[in-house]
Amino acid sequence: MTLVEPTAAAPELLWQAKDLLAVLDRRSETSSAKDDQRRLEAAADRLLVACEFPSLLRSVASDLERVPLAGPVTAAAASGGAVGGPAAGPAGGSVRHRAAWALAGRLLGDPGLPDPADGATSALSACAFREETASAVLAAITALVHSNRPEAAISWCDAVLPDAARIAADTWAPRLLAARAEASLHRGDVLVGLARAEAVVDMVPPQRWGAWIGGPLSCLVAGYTDLAEPGAAKEWVRRPVPAPIYETRHCLGYLYARGHFHLAAGEHRSALADFMSCGRLLASWGLDPDLYAWRLAAAAAYLGVGDHDNALTMVDSQLDRGAPAGDRARVFGRSGARGRRRQELREELFATLQDTSGRPGFLSSLRILQWGDLPGTGPHRVARYKVTDRYAGYLDQLSPSEQRVALLAAQGETNQQIARSLSITVSTVEQHLTRTYRKLRVAGRGELRRKLG
Repeated sequence: MTLVEPTAAAPELLWQAKDLLAVLDRRSETSSAKDDQRRLEAAADRLLVACEFPSLLRSVASDLERVPLAGPVTAAAASGGAVGGPAAGPAGGSVRHRAAWALAGRLLGDPGLPDPADGATSALSACAFREETASAVLAAITALVHSNRPEAAISWCDAVLPDAARIAADTWAPRLLAARAEASLHRGDVLVGLARAEAVVDMVPPQRWGAWIGGPLSCLVAGYTDLAEPGAAKEWVRRPVPAPIYETRHCLGYLYARGHFHLAAGEHRSALADFMSCGRLLASWGLDPDLYAWRLAAAAAYLGVGDHDNALTMVDSQLDRGAPAGDRARVFGRSGARGRRRQELREELFATLQDTSGRPGFLSSLRILQWGDLPGTGPHRVARYKVTDRYAGYLDQLSPSEQRVALLAAQGETNQQIARSLSITVSTVEQHLTRTYRKLRVAGRGELRRKLG
């Protein structure tokens, strides 16, 4: 039995969400300590609300750490047992709880939580679509989309859409179709994604748009921008969005898509403002900063205004994050070779941004880069960008000996490693670096790296 009626009590505004969470807290406190199922359902309700309003999510998730995550789904549940019925008792855990944690875990990017894609898949496998499970089904599908599992998300959307249309056509079918549109874009099926997103806005009149409409609007702006159809993209950018969207997670995709529209239009400062806003919101809400490739997009915007130093800072920031955990070893190789490999990746990534920024397909390219397919992991090509070319003005201020030391220091070599590489003493390295810092007016290796990389 759910504590929140999905069609009537789902909050549209942040203050409503706070009030609802307070009600859920009180109900949970009055539950018997032995009523595990009710506690799991209460936790699921709280998480599902907080996932829509990320400023509340980390706090809610921390409060719920004392609630055990759902265990393996029972055989009866996996075969279609009803959520909240005997098949979903304490032994199997709440399927809604599992789905809620899948989305919360993906948004938070917390490595201490179970894999979001696995949790979403197991929840969907055990969860028939009904009004009381609709929000959990949508959360699990959304977790798959943001876990780079678009094919699985599409398959589940197609499976449950007929039930959604039968049960609550005007409530959940548009939201599932919006998730289907986003999954199609993530898979690279831009035309399919656009068709699904346009179907959503046709189904729901503007006066009934909630904050969730940011999803399909983002798809329309991003899709038409990626296809180099600026007129169509501009039409959707001009559509007013509900003000409450900026209190929800749906504003993130919208800001990111609008930034790409500005980038393609040559409005680099507007693009930079949107990308940086996306990044700041992710940080202030405590969400996974890699939900969107905003750093690389911001680097492209910096390139557009000729600010190569800040562009490199954003590229370095992305490389510091690395690829998703499972791909780091493949991207960077053994730790001993990481410094030199990183420099190659840095130059190729910078060249990729120079070559493709704001052009058709750029948004799709960034999505690929975001998930670990950095340029250096494919066939090798010579990068157009080289540190010694880009920063010849800095290097010209240094003697040849100082240049050699400075470039190695900027690549992360220690003084001892530099001394061994150049067959000089550590004292000589320190003297060269002191003169280099003075000539280039930098305070240390951090600033030197930003100048010389």
